[in-house]
Amino acid sequence: MTAQPHNPTPEMIALLRGLADFSGQPADFWKRFVDFSCRLCQGDDAALYWRKKDEKTDAWRSLVTHRATTPEVAFTDIVKPSTITNMRREGAFIDVSLTDGKKIAVAAVHSADPAHEIVLILTFAPQVKNPELRIGRIMALCQLPYGYEQRRKSQVASRDATRLSHALTLSGRVIDSESFDRATMVVANGLAEQFACETVSLTWRAREGQKLRAASHSEKLDRRSQASALIEETAQEALTQNSEVIWPGNDRVVNFAADRYATLVKPGNILTLPLIQTDPDGKTHQLGAIVLERARASFTVSEQWALRLHCEMLQQPLALLFKKTKWLPMRLAHEIGQSIPKPLRARTGAGRKLLAACVVGFIGILFVPIPFSITATALLKTDAMAFVGAPFDGFISNSDLILGDQVITGDLLFSLSDTELNLERNALLAELAQANRDAEIRRSLNQLSEMQIATAKGAEVTAQLLQIDQRLASAQAIAPISGVVVDGDPAKKIGEAVQRGEAIVTIAALSSLYIESAVSERDLSFIEINQPSRLTLLAKPKELLEMSVMRIIPAANVQDGDNVFPVRMSPLDETPEWMLPGMTGVVKISVGNQPAGWVFSRRIIDYLRLFLWW
Repeated sequence: MTAQPHNPTPEMIALLRGLADFSGQPADFWKRFVDFSCRLCQGDDAALYWRKKDEKTDAWRSLVTHRATTPEVAFTDIVKPSTITNMRREGAFIDVSLTDGKKIAVAAVHSADPAHEIVLILTFAPQVKNPELRIGRIMALCQLPYGYEQRRKSQVASRDATRLSHALTLSGRVIDSESFDRATMVVANGLAEQFACETVSLTWRAREGQKLRAASHSEKLDRRSQASALIEETAQEALTQNSEVIWPGNDRVVNFAADRYATLVKPGNILTLPLIQTDPDGKTHQLGAIVLERARASFTVSEQWALRLHCEMLQQPLALLFKKTKWLPMRLAHEIGQSIPKPLRARTGAGRKLLAACVVGFIGILFVPIPFSITATALLKTDAMAFVGAPFDGFISNSDLILGDQVITGDLLFSLSDTELNLERNALLAELAQANRDAEIRRSLNQLSEMQIATAKGAEVTAQLLQIDQRLASAQAIAPISGVVVDGDPAKKIGEAVQRGEAIVTIAALSSLYIESAVSERDLSFIEINQPSRLTLLAKPKELLEMSVMRIIPAANVQDGDNVFPVRMSPLDETPEWMLPGMTGVVKISVGNQPAGWVFSRRIIDYLRLFLWW
């Protein structure tokens, strides 16, 4: 005969307190909960069933059973949907009588997870009395899981917050590191200290595969040892599978490399976490891996979650520090590649080969010799120039000459007014005659001193007459050379006052034209005597004239903010009739063949040499 419900013993009270304060794993809690429920309520059998609220009524699953003499199928046979409905309506508890006379109690367990329903089922012998006491105990017991789950959520949240704080602290130390090697040592030592690992190793990508970059509590690495090679193989094994590798583990992942390393080192437990970066477009990049070794205990699920969080937060700053350690040309190539629009990037193997061929071809073109010439401005000049000015102060009285007229030697250019000079000459002649008469009178009177004064006065007047005669003789300006009037319009200035020495007409001879180029100081070192050159003038840019460098004139000038030196070119064999002094153009002085890369980059190289004192 089954015992009747009784008051709890001290032992049961202690079990109840232990269950109320339990903080272990959920599986252990539910097992203890079912066992204690069966003992406290003196039931024959006890079981827990659960389902998701959005599922059908018959989709219940067994969670825990205690002395389950009743088959599991009895739940779906006895507990009908109407029973569950009545249980909710009548305070989450209902009694059902079985066909063999036994009683079954169905109670809803209070859970902190609103997405699940949990039901406790207890079976009793028909002789069990005091149903009110039994109902009260069952209802009280059904409140315990809610408190357990709330405590567990609080513990998990506190633990997650602590681990997130540790991850943020470690990430900050990595970001503050001065170099990539220093950052890897910070990661290895930090994880070893936080997760109580004997050794933490960090590998990173290299040209030949994964390369060991840091090991906890070790400043110097022996990368040529067998253990280091096996660690690199273990890291590559995890990256290839894109998954954590646990040793000893299950059959879901391959851990051959980890098994060989464990055979050599015997670390106890190994956890390998891959570092894989994902771009916004979904493309993944294998960066490296972290290998943790711990002999005391295996890595729990929560520790694996915390380590994955560390990896997600650490891989980005590590990747940025690694980029800074690359050789400058590699960094430039990477940045240039990233700046290329996505439609133009090579995505296939053939595309990458074509891109590499284009790059090699471009580099080869830079070394191909091409003709190199120095470009300079050119000015057409003449060796024979005549500047005809006014011989005395006066007025232009007559001229038929205008700008551009051709003249020959002896042609009249212009005449100055001589009216005032003639009047002055007549006055001087009268003074001279008076001085001569005074001298004769003084001689007849034997006044020698007065005679000498009169004679000197006559000599002075005679000199003034000679000066007047000379001015009258030069009043007509004559062309000293044959040529073209390039400056001055005396025909348009008749009656205009001019001063002595003022240039009125400029004549340029057409028989001795030459080219003078202005070469920049930066290109002067390439200029040599007899270098072949080509000239084109703005008047006829289609015509090219061949000439050569005749001499370099050491007289610097400033032209358009640049220091230039005049370079005289050799005279032309035949001077075309259309050429006139003062024409401008461009002259190209051939320097020979030079590499194309040097031709296009010489300005930048020269600037850097001067700026960096190289």
